[in-house]
Amino acid sequence: MADEDFADVFAFPDYSLSSKLLTLSSGSDSQFFNTNILNSNQPAEDPVTVKPANADADGFFKLPDLLPPIGLNQPDETEQQTAPIPETLHDINLHDLDVFDDSWVLKEKPAKTEFEYKTWDGFLEPDIPQSAPLFITEAGPGTYDAAIKYPEDPLKVGSAEGNIIQTGPYLTALLGLAFGRGSVFYTWDANKSSFIPNLDKMRVSGYSLQVLQGIQQCCLECGNTTRFLSTYVQAIYATQPGAVRVAIAKEVDMALLTIQNILGTRARHIRSLLQLKALVQPVQTVLVYFKTLILKVSKMKTDERALSLIFEEAQSLESSNALLSEVMREVLTRVSTPWTQFAEKWMGIRTEGGVPLTKEDPGRSFVKVENIQILDDSGFEADELDYALDEERMPTFIPSEMALVIFETGKTLRLLRAHHPEHPISQMELITQSSPPPLKWYFNWKSIECFQEEVRKYEKSLSTSLQGQFTGQSTAPQLTSMVDILPNEDNVLQFFGHGEAELEGQFLASIAALDKPPPTISEEDNLARLLNDNLFKEAAIIEQDTSNFSPHWSLIPYYSFGPLIAAQARVVNREYMKLLFSSHHLRDHLSLQKQFHLLGNGVFCSRLSHALFDPNLDTAERQTGVALSGGTMGLRLSGRDTWPPASSELRLTLMGVLAESYLPSSPQTNSSRDGKYELPGDISFGVRDLSSEEIDKCLDPGSLEALDFLRLSYKPPAPLSPVFGPVILLKYDKIFRLLLKILRMLYVVEQLFRDAITRTSAWHHIDNASLRFRFEAHHLVTSISAYFFETGIEMPWKRFVHRLADIESDLLKLDIDPQETRILGPDELREEHERLLDHIMHTLLLRKRQQPVMKLLEDIFSLILKFSKMARSEASGDKGSIAQELSPKSLYDAFKKKVDIFITVCRALQEKGGLKGKLLARDIMTNEGRRDEEMKEENTIDRLLIKLEMSGYYGHSRH
Repeated sequence: MADEDFADVFAFPDYSLSSKLLTLSSGSDSQFFNTNILNSNQPAEDPVTVKPANADADGFFKLPDLLPPIGLNQPDETEQQTAPIPETLHDINLHDLDVFDDSWVLKEKPAKTEFEYKTWDGFLEPDIPQSAPLFITEAGPGTYDAAIKYPEDPLKVGSAEGNIIQTGPYLTALLGLAFGRGSVFYTWDANKSSFIPNLDKMRVSGYSLQVLQGIQQCCLECGNTTRFLSTYVQAIYATQPGAVRVAIAKEVDMALLTIQNILGTRARHIRSLLQLKALVQPVQTVLVYFKTLILKVSKMKTDERALSLIFEEAQSLESSNALLSEVMREVLTRVSTPWTQFAEKWMGIRTEGGVPLTKEDPGRSFVKVENIQILDDSGFEADELDYALDEERMPTFIPSEMALVIFETGKTLRLLRAHHPEHPISQMELITQSSPPPLKWYFNWKSIECFQEEVRKYEKSLSTSLQGQFTGQSTAPQLTSMVDILPNEDNVLQFFGHGEAELEGQFLASIAALDKPPPTISEEDNLARLLNDNLFKEAAIIEQDTSNFSPHWSLIPYYSFGPLIAAQARVVNREYMKLLFSSHHLRDHLSLQKQFHLLGNGVFCSRLSHALFDPNLDTAERQTGVALSGGTMGLRLSGRDTWPPASSELRLTLMGVLAESYLPSSPQTNSSRDGKYELPGDISFGVRDLSSEEIDKCLDPGSLEALDFLRLSYKPPAPLSPVFGPVILLKYDKIFRLLLKILRMLYVVEQLFRDAITRTSAWHHIDNASLRFRFEAHHLVTSISAYFFETGIEMPWKRFVHRLADIESDLLKLDIDPQETRILGPDELREEHERLLDHIMHTLLLRKRQQPVMKLLEDIFSLILKFSKMARSEASGDKGSIAQELSPKSLYDAFKKKVDIFITVCRALQEKGGLKGKLLARDIMTNEGRRDEEMKEENTIDRLLIKLEMSGYYGHSRH
């Protein structure tokens, strides 16, 4: 077969035209066009028609002959259609090829000229007969075929039984096989999912079977892979299992389309097996890799795992195959688009289309909505529905600290939108006007540098616009209104008030605009451009063209996503933190916890102590036939036998204690009424939920746990919920529970002196053990309380208040560069708040690992309470059974032993101590340190030992 015939036989469809039609079919106009075609092919049964007034007239707007009138009683098919299934870009009708040219049957053709072996001897001396060729290759393919068929097989090729076929049809069949198309020589077996040769041991003249098997196997594998990928694309488009998998299928579809275009163009120039192999082998490499990638991706359960796999595959190709490395970078960029778009919407960089994510939804991607389980030292409790970070749905190439910043930024933004919808940052117009760069991959330093510059411009523009919004300056860009978005009236297709000729001109102009050929996908798509430019280049050339200086793959996610994420987090956190200090009075709520939960208000401590322990106050206990006195009432814990008190007693006793004691940090922000200020957070006294074992301990008024049922109930406002989390409130409650015991012990040791020296006391003969017990107990309790309040609470709280002042001053600065100052977010402020409480609990011996020390201290307090009970009975003259069961000597010996053990333990803790702690991961990432006392947990037990054992107090007092 001639070369021209070979090129004519292997004719491929015009892919540029099919691409054009597919491109047109994806638009809204094509949907209208297709709907009309469907309606025109459906016969109407008894339609109720509407005939236009000018239906019979001639002209541009007359009713087409083939278009029936509109049936009003027929359902609209467009309303019944679901989401359209994407159409494949490549040609999926892989029909079999006719590799033989039968045109010789229809017309006569001249006989083909036999090719002869030409030599210089024959040219110089044409009349002299030429000698026989010396080599078999000089004798032509016929001699080689004869040698192969010779029974003795002198060439030892073993191809005597091969079927010789024409070279042209065979090359055409192999090239069609690489396309995934069958022919008379190869047919597709659907059961085996593979092409099957129809003839055994096919070969062409001049080649052995062994030589042809390699090229045949290469084309066969390429054809099978093409069929597999085409089937995969159709299946994914039909089922649509997930955004990432659809994106992968789209890239495979684009690769098939590009390869079909490339092969269709280069097929006309194939003249030999070597050219065919050079054409098919690079295509086979790309398609086989796509097949392997798809098989790996199909095993992944989630889109994020599939995305992580593609990142790892792209990383592994960095130093192996230059073409596949470039292709996988483009695939990674395309496949990451669904995830990056959701991250942009979550952080407020992109407008949320459709239904926005709310707490009533099950969640999307890495954001889930669930009942938050609050874990504490003593257990857990469930909170209300809230957003939570689903780390399993976060791609592995995103660092954990970056994932946390992404999640917290979106969560803070939704709090801002919920409580301040009028704020400019809650409106997407201002962010859109600032032109934020998109989240996408950047693989070289040049593009990273350009991206960072765009981020700086975006953050500066947005910060300037926000300042202009609040200061009233004109620096903010004007927000685009809906009127500005609409085009001019001359460009709008107006139907009313225009004549038929004018409307016809507008329609013809619109049709002409739609009739223009769109740009081909190969010219716009990066993957198509990569394959067109580099598929048949040598590896060295590709490496030379693409060897841009790029960072290590472990750093690429930091530089590709980190700058924009950090900038958006700074802007959102800055605006929300401003509102916390100004609109929601964060300082007042923190001061409230210091005054009440941490007993930092002296008036409150005095009022509460008298209301709970003073036996001289009137009782609030209801008694049959006895009316309440109406004076100042108290629970009188040290002077009653029935316990616990009723709820009515608690209300009468503790009424007004909080409101009359509260002092706001900024009085101008809190209204005063008769000397009382409105309490933030509706704080009040409540009853704590206790276990049955704890309830049994509360029933004894003489036990140390008698007041464990009493708690402070505080519910922070919703905007302050990021700062006052449930864990923080539990820690405040745990500290208040201990400090209430300390307050009781202070009252008890003071009462010991009153019982001994008051004139009404009947305790006239005080033995030496009771005297020592009284002094040592007073010294121990006052030293521990001073250490708890001064060192444990006051010192770290002052540092925290100074830290808040620095944060607030940074927020109020207008001329500061946002990238030079670390903007603390509400979640980071909660972490510092929680670290403050952890430090206080560590100093107050409330951490879980300090439970044995606290148990020892509580045993000492219990012995003091027993001694105080005996002292009250001695002072009142009613000794009863107390004097018989307990003796001052036995109580003092037990007390002395416990105190010695406690001091020994404190000394051991001092020797083990030093400065402990570690930097936060976020501080390490941002390279911004804080003061040493804020970063480290200080061991201050030596200060307690100084208070207890200065000059050997206990040792000297016992001699």
